[in-house]
Amino acid sequence: MKKWRNKLGIALLCVFLMAPQITAYADQDDEEDDVYSDEADEDEIADAVNRLSMYYKNLKLVNGEDLTEEQLKTLEKICNDARNYIAGTDDITSSQVSIHVTETKALMDSYLEKCLSERPQSTIDYLAVGNLYDSPVAKYGEGVVLILPILNLGEEDLTNVIVTPVISNSVKEWPFEISRTGYAEEIDVLPGSRTMEEAYANHREVRYALATRQDVLTGYYKLDFNVVYEREGKPEKAVLSTYIKAIGTSDSGKIDEDAEDKKTSTPRIIVTGFETEPAQVYAGSTFMLTIHVKNTSQRTAVSNVEFDLKAAEEGKDENTLYASFLPTSGSNTIYVPSIPCGGEKELQIEMTAKADLVQKPYAIDMTMKYEDDKYNPYENVTSLSVPVRQLSRIEYSTAEVLPESITVGGQANVVFSVYNTGKTTLYNVKVRFEDETVSGGDSFVGKLESGATGNVDAMLTGEAATMDDGMIKTVISYENDAGEVTEVETEIPLYVEEETVDELDYIPEELPQEEGSRLPVILGASAAVIVTIVSVIVFVMKRKKKKKAERELAEDLADLLQDTDKGKGE
Repeated sequence: MKKWRNKLGIALLCVFLMAPQITAYADQDDEEDDVYSDEADEDEIADAVNRLSMYYKNLKLVNGEDLTEEQLKTLEKICNDARNYIAGTDDITSSQVSIHVTETKALMDSYLEKCLSERPQSTIDYLAVGNLYDSPVAKYGEGVVLILPILNLGEEDLTNVIVTPVISNSVKEWPFEISRTGYAEEIDVLPGSRTMEEAYANHREVRYALATRQDVLTGYYKLDFNVVYEREGKPEKAVLSTYIKAIGTSDSGKIDEDAEDKKTSTPRIIVTGFETEPAQVYAGSTFMLTIHVKNTSQRTAVSNVEFDLKAAEEGKDENTLYASFLPTSGSNTIYVPSIPCGGEKELQIEMTAKADLVQKPYAIDMTMKYEDDKYNPYENVTSLSVPVRQLSRIEYSTAEVLPESITVGGQANVVFSVYNTGKTTLYNVKVRFEDETVSGGDSFVGKLESGATGNVDAMLTGEAATMDDGMIKTVISYENDAGEVTEVETEIPLYVEEETVDELDYIPEELPQEEGSRLPVILGASAAVIVTIVSVIVFVMKRKKKKKAERELAEDLADLLQDTDKGKGE
């Protein structure tokens, strides 16, 4: 009996899991001819992201109780990675979006099947409701006795069995009046069995005397019961279900009709667009997110509308996950009393982007809960994609210039380093020198990753004498991921001088001398003095780097020459 039930359960599970994959792969084959289709627009991307979100939520709803917390996070990460890829990939085509959605669904199905196959078997697979009584009939305003016969199809005895009905105040879920504070019933021992006949012989029952509600709907209600028990001293739990037939008043309505009406007249709320202020969102900054929504139904107004925003979680591992955007007010919920037929609303919420986000688009899931004019609840999920940018920053070292002073036509070597201190990659890093007194020196550093260093080694040639303070304008330029160019200016010291003429070249090689005269001695001494003075003048000129000082020193040289001529006359 156990083997038969196991095989049946596995077969049903495989059919359930493979159905979306078969449909997805069929869709993929139909779309392969469109691989080279046009670029996907924003509506296609948003629809794909929304479909993946809904697919994940449906998997979680159906199988969530059978998965661990870690497995649910892994399943959610598969979905989030795919959504971020679709929303953040430039020039993605419609075919690529469709194929990626199909592959992601198949990947989630495969992971879910693996998790379910590894799930340890428990007695939950062997508990059943016995087929011993006819389905009870509950008529409005009358009492009814509900009997639940429980079979243990396993061989082990179950002890301390506690059965509790799942009660709701909604007439669509629980057709009885709530007259007690607790409905738990206890069974001391539920004996194990080797055959079906033995299981029926060993069955136990719980009974509930209930009063049917006056506003009960006509139709069949599914009633769930939570069962908690011990097997070999270890606690386990299960859920058992049964059905009852309810008869309501002539104007109370039917459960099936209500579900059909709800399905055919569902009002839809869609996002027609959104923007941020400022337009570019930088990591670590605060921005205002404005979302435009519209009630597309032309027949049904919606009310009690709740918008819940949840940003994608980021982090290196499961222990460091955090929301990429956080609301500054502390609440990520926006409430709107009502939206009329075809009406639009503008939602605003101030959010802060985490400072360590990398530069890429980030998804924000928006869950919309609302009611129609008959108070029927609805829920829908959509997603937004907000690009986040990182500020690019550079720093540079003090330039080393050798020599610090050159003549026209001479050359100087400039060496310094450029540091990328931001969290983004810098592209096409260049350095140029802008001054009329020099030429050349343009340098290409190239690409700098975050935290990297680039070195500049340039040669400058003197073109004209310096007429100012001798500071050369230096421009460092680079591009970000979007190709936008940023320039940073600094200065380096470099003085360019006119080429000097050696005054000694104009002293005659031979001078007339009188016999016995002291002229050779005087000329020799004067020449030595002149050489010393010229050396001092050149040294001072290089230190001051001022044209005015140069002219004053030239005048002093002329005075010394006049004194020498007087000495010769004497």
